[in-house]
Amino acid sequence: MALFRLVFPENSRHFPGKRWLNVITRSFHLCAASGYAGGFLFDLPYEQLRPYYIATAVTGLLMIFLDLFSNGVWLIQNRGWLIILKIIFLGELILIDPYQKWGIFAIILLSGIVSHSTSGFRYYSIIHRRMIEKL
Repeated sequence: MALFRLVFPENSRHFPGKRWLNVITRSFHLCAASGYAGGFLFDLPYEQLRPYYIATAVTGLLMIFLDLFSNGVWLIQNRGWLIILKIIFLGELILIDPYQKWGIFAIILLSGIVSHSTSGFRYYSIIHRRMIEKL
């Protein structure tokens, strides 16, 4: 029960500056992902793309950590599922070499859906078949 409440607290955790940390992290993530996708689409050598890839991965993981720290309910909402799907797509890109550029577009498309969809979609849990904000 203690582990359950650690991951799924009754009320989401907050700390001073959390909102700004999220905004700054997301902004750096967008810059890094744009650099990576642009370089990838224009066939730059991997050595030139590596810093953008690393920055994209680190900022993405930091955003995931911040969401999980706040409340693990994120994992069972559509917004969490779609982020996990993006990570799977990213991991699969190496296996589908001729279609890698389309894979990058798919990841960007999922990002837009997660970021700009309605709260009714983002906070919907396919497990509970309704919007949820806490367990």
